[in-house]
This record gives sequence, C-alpha cells and structure tokens, in this order.
Amino acid sequence: MNRIVRLLLIILMAAILWACQKTGDDKSEQPQPTVIADESQAAAEVAAPDRYLPVPDLPQAPDTIRIAVISDINGSYGTVGYSPLVRNAVSDIVERKVDFVVSPGDLVAGQMQGLDYDAMWKGFHYQIGDVFFDNDLEFIFAPGNHDASSYPGHETERAAYARAFEKRQPRAPLLMGSQFPFYYGVKIRDILVIALDINRPIKDNDPQLDWLETTLETQASTRLNIVLGHLPLSPINLSQFVEVAGSPRLLSILRKTPSTMYISGHHHIYYPGHIGELRTVSAPALGNGPRGLFGAPPIAGYVIIEVPPHSPARVTSLVAPDFKRMVDIESLPRSIVRIEREDVGMAEYIMEMLDDKARQ
Repeated sequence: MNRIVRLLLIILMAAILWACQKTGDDKSEQPQPTVIADESQAAAEVAAPDRYLPVPDLPQAPDTIRIAVISDINGSYGTVGYSPLVRNAVSDIVERKVDFVVSPGDLVAGQMQGLDYDAMWKGFHYQIGDVFFDNDLEFIFAPGNHDASSYPGHETERAAYARAFEKRQPRAPLLMGSQFPFYYGVKIRDILVIALDINRPIKDNDPQLDWLETTLETQASTRLNIVLGHLPLSPINLSQFVEVAGSPRLLSILRKTPSTMYISGHHHIYYPGHIGELRTVSAPALGNGPRGLFGAPPIAGYVIIEVPPHSPARVTSLVAPDFKRMVDIESLPRSIVRIEREDVGMAEYIMEMLDDKARQ
C-alpha cells in the first residue's frame, strides 16, 4: 500500500472514529487527560476517577465459572522476564481462584531476528506459565505476532514457539484436528475454548477455518464458546485499523454459532462489544504499550469473565496497579466502527437466549 493511499485511509478512519466518539454518552464527551507514554507503570499511575468503579465484593453465584484473560504481557523487543505489574496480575489471578486462564497472545517480546527466543520462553514458563500450572490453573493461549509471527522471515521464532510447548500441552484433552500450539481446542467443564493462529490477517480459504467450523458444529458448549485470536475482527485502535483478522468467512462462522465470544488482543485497548449477536472482547495490555480510547488515559489491566449456568456471561476489566477497580462501561464509546458496546442493542438478543436456555 503506497503512502498516499494509506494517508487517505487514515484520514477516513479518523473521521469515522470521531463520529463514533460523538455518539457516546456525556462522559465520553468530557475533556480527558492527555495520553502519556506507553509504559505499563506510567499507565497505572494515571487515574480518571469517573472512568473507574470499585470492584464489588459480591458472593459468587453457585456453579459460576470464572475465567481470567491476560493479553499482550510482553516487554520491549528481546526482554527476558516481566514487569512487576504483570507478575502482580498473575498473583492476583491466583488469589481470586478463577477456574482457568486464557490469552489471545503476545506472551514474549519477539518478532525480530537475532533475539534469544529460548531464553524468553524459559522466562515465560518460570514467571507465568508454571505459576498457573502449579496452582492447578489451565492456561489456554493463542499465538501473537510477538510470539510466532507468520509473516515471511520469522520461521525461526515460530519453530521456537512450537519447541517451547512440546512438553507443556494443556491438561484437558485436545480436540480432534488440533494443531497445538498454533490452533487447537479444549473443553473445560462445559466451556469450549478454541485458540486460532491469527497474528496477521487471514484468508477465507485458511485451513484452520474449516477446522473451526467443524469443531463449533460438533462440540457445542452448554454455556459459552470462547474463540481466541490475536487480531480483532474490526478496528479498535485507529493507528492499527488495517491490522484486523480480515476474513469475512471467519466472522460468518462465529456469528452463526450461538453463545460464542471472540477475544482478541494486539490493539491494547479494552472494549467489550458485539457484532450483531456475536460478543467480542478486546483485551487491555498488561505489558508494554497499554492504550486508551479517544484521549482517555491508557488502561493496563486484565479481564474477568463470569459465566453463570443459565444467564449471559459478565465481562469486567480490572485496572492496574492493584486490580481493585474496574472500568465503568458507560465511560466507553457506544460504538467503534462496526462494533457496538456490549450493553448497547443486546437486550433483545439476551432475552431470546434466556428463553432458549429455559426451554432446555
């Protein structure tokens, strides 16, 4: 794409996103603090009180499944190890006694030739993966562009990624046709979790989409199907608006399967939404480069998904540094390009879903 066309596209997207912002509620129209440098600790120190709420200390509903989502935990290129913020989040997740953990990727700081990938993956296992394992927490993840880039020239790091998990498969049995650790699926209790290899835009004829379609049809969950892909289905961050999954077939497959949620990372912005009846979650970054929406402060944190047996899943983002506050959903724009905020336009669909579950 030449520079002129790219510039025109950026101008067009800026106009669209500006219009989206103006459709938000009064909070999104209030003057916002200036965006600061993309550093996790700096982001944690910035607080806009009207955008955050205390995490309610409510008793957990019986038989509710709780899932933690961490994303983009890597530091700068080649970093071995993790920031205190990431390690604190891991400790907080363990203390909250969630049922399992998922990630849409960017677990290490790769995507550059000459880096010590084996050392980075050893650091990941020691500080992140083994902590979850030792606390009996299943950890299901999709490859990010810094983990196993599928662009030409990154074959060595994809090999290192595969090597890093040769002896570290999930405890839960892999579903038929899985190509672990690139794309695969497991069933944990009655939640279906699928990880896809979408660290660059994919085509409709990608073989993993055939597998995805078959798996969703034959392994239907009684509660929720979680599909992990590093790239979002639609732009969340203006500067990355072309870095999306890009496959109309992928969206069609996901939308035709009831009770499915697509979780992405890469854009480093928290935004729970939906495209029609398909729920989506853009996860915030825990590591380097958290971002905010339309001039709001960057949000570093992780997500908790609560899945009761007979009602829709509840999505919450816990905010760094202490994870005792959560994002006020009404402080977020009502829509971003084609994704609507999760509480906008979903009432009719949720009522239909509850009626369907009551008949079962």
